[in-house]
Amino acid sequence: MKASRAFLPFLNELIGFGMLILLWAILSLFFPVYVIPSPLEIIKSIPEYLQPKLLEALWLSLYRVFLGFGASLFVATMLSLLLYRSKMGEWFGAMLQAFQILPAITVGVILVILFGIGSPTPIGLAFLMSLPILTLNTMQAIRSTASELSEYMDSISADTGSRFRYLLKPALVRITKSNLLLGFGLAIKIVIMGEFIGSQDGIGYLLNRARLVFNMKEVFFYLLLLLLVTLAFQGLVNLLYSGPLKRYAYD
Repeated sequence: MKASRAFLPFLNELIGFGMLILLWAILSLFFPVYVIPSPLEIIKSIPEYLQPKLLEALWLSLYRVFLGFGASLFVATMLSLLLYRSKMGEWFGAMLQAFQILPAITVGVILVILFGIGSPTPIGLAFLMSLPILTLNTMQAIRSTASELSEYMDSISADTGSRFRYLLKPALVRITKSNLLLGFGLAIKIVIMGEFIGSQDGIGYLLNRARLVFNMKEVFFYLLLLLLVTLAFQGLVNLLYSGPLKRYAYD
């Protein structure tokens, strides 16, 4: 019983992953293997790609994802706490909305010019492109909670500590789940793009190299690997919010 309960947070992710694999398998029936290889073809080819360089590239890409995404999440949370009640917060939010229209490839090229080839480009790209949506999500969550409870907190003359504990903290914990689930997948895509244009290592570099020689089996293998990593991360987040943070996990 306990094992089945522990498995439940991963259930939705597994169902979604299975549906995606099914769609992939159906599409592969209508295209030649050099365009869309079937999932079975990729599974058969796994031993060919399981090499030490793969693990090195994966760890490097994940390091860049967690560093860029983690910094973005931290800064977004701090900015939201500082600005959610001020007029400047509205101006800053409008600026972030405008920033979101910038193509990631353009920002990436600018970072390559500034920092050259290496980790700074994918890390900086993940930070800059994740920051607007994480900040806007967090500010909206705090403002929504504040509008419902702030009058009551004012009526009882609550101090700053009580306001944070009963008003801001629950909102932050809840929106952090959404930010983790949304932001991690976004950060992976951005880091892979950053490795395309500004690195000579990492999964993005290997994927781009395979793409250039039209090795679609290898391309889809890397895509499958990234999907599995995202699936595992989402399952862990849901497990966390079904356990220690369960009391905050409601909409």
